[in-house]
This record gives sequence, C-alpha cells and structure tokens, in this order.
Amino acid sequence: MDGGAVKLKLTDSVTLKNQLLSKGQEIFGMCQVTNQRLLLTIQNIRLDKQIIPVNLTVFSLDGMPGIPAPEAELGGAAGNGADNAIQSMQFLTMDQSIGAQAAAGGVNAAKSLFSKKVKKIKVKLKDEYPVLLKINR
Repeated sequence: MDGGAVKLKLTDSVTLKNQLLSKGQEIFGMCQVTNQRLLLTIQNIRLDKQIIPVNLTVFSLDGMPGIPAPEAELGGAAGNGADNAIQSMQFLTMDQSIGAQAAAGGVNAAKSLFSKKVKKIKVKLKDEYPVLLKINR
C-alpha cells in the first residue's frame, strides 16, 4: 500500500552527485508498507534552491530494506476485511428513474470513498531510528 512521505535527517555529511550534504540535512522518502516493513525510496533531495535527483533505498540495521513495522499488517487485514464487507453491500431498486439511478451512483461513490478511508494504515516511527542509505545504480 503506497503512502506518504517520511522525513529523515542525516547524521553525517555525505557527497552525492558532487554535492555536499551536511550533517543535519533533511531528506524525504516516499513510503510503501509491504510485509510488515515500511519501505522508503528517496528520489530527490532539496539542497538550498536546487533539486538533486537521486535513487536511494533506506535499509534498517538488520540489513533488510525498509524499517520494521509489525503493527502495519494488522491495519491492512482490518482494512481488507472492512473493504470486502463494504463492496458486498448493494443498492437494489426496481425504480429506473433518474433520481433512483443518481442515488445508486451516490451510494457507490460513498462505498468507494469509505473503503479508501478504511484502508489507511498508520505506522509510528521512533525518533532517531538509525537507518542506512543505499545508492541504487
């Protein structure tokens, strides 16, 4: 499940693409939850008024891609169950009027919005959780 952005802060200076990124530089990664891991990829870094294109993957100190997120699986299971229940609901009517068709369309739109809302998974990250950045070639 694709998600939002995660802010990371460099704990050491690094040179990427001939640009020095200082200790404390904030970088942002796009996240995805898979198999109880929060996978992070970094595609751009803002340095002053420049955008530096990069291709980095975040690794945990256990040597695996991403950050452990054991609670994320529970949220996904609950979301999938609720989504299946919502999608199985039907709006049955014998009335073929425009009003009835519009109401059915509104119910279907609401089902879609509600199921998307249920699928949200929140992952709490510890402050200053150490990670490694790998340059993908």
